[in-house]
Amino acid sequence: AYKDVVVRPFFRDHFARLDRQIVLADALAAFNAGPEALHDLEAALAGILDCFRIGRSTILSALFRPRIDRILHDRLEAVLRRIVARAAARAEYAGAEIDVVALAAVRATREAQVQRGRDRLPSILGTPAPGEVANGETLDGETEVATFPGDLPDNPEELFNGGFRGLSSSGAEAADYRFLRFRPPKLERNGDAEPALPHIRLDRALQFLIGDKLQ
Repeated sequence: AYKDVVVRPFFRDHFARLDRQIVLADALAAFNAGPEALHDLEAALAGILDCFRIGRSTILSALFRPRIDRILHDRLEAVLRRIVARAAARAEYAGAEIDVVALAAVRATREAQVQRGRDRLPSILGTPAPGEVANGETLDGETEVATFPGDLPDNPEELFNGGFRGLSSSGAEAADYRFLRFRPPKLERNGDAEPALPHIRLDRALQFLIGDKLQ
């Protein structure tokens, strides 16, 4: 009954009319959860795209049943390209144009350099969410901290093969790719203008999705 009353009408009345689709994937949450979560995310994205009618739009298909001809997946491009590879291959085979971009609707941190001895280290500044743990300390959600965000591996397969924290599948010491969750920044009003939340690359996503419609 749920499928008949809720799911099928939702697809018929909404998704059937789409010709552009943006799929958001929380890669950082999957990193924190481990390789199994990354594999689950990969399978979920492939399953999601199976629900859509994907392919190059024509005049007739635009009139009668629009196809999704541009699809954009979110977050940390090299790893995401690996995560969405199966789904993207199907979509591109059907004629859809694909792009992958690491973006954030709300930018929660800013870049900085921290002096440590004679070295200046690249860091990010921000306020971690309550309960996040850094250097063995549980944070209160009010204190701004500077932290080194870490590097993702050059080969994304390391994330899928157990190269997270502790021991990797080969028995060697693995890197830790867990990330802190940060709170959105506090907005300061400047005169009568409404404050705007900072973002990361939303403009690039919009350009890909609708730029050709605005020319």
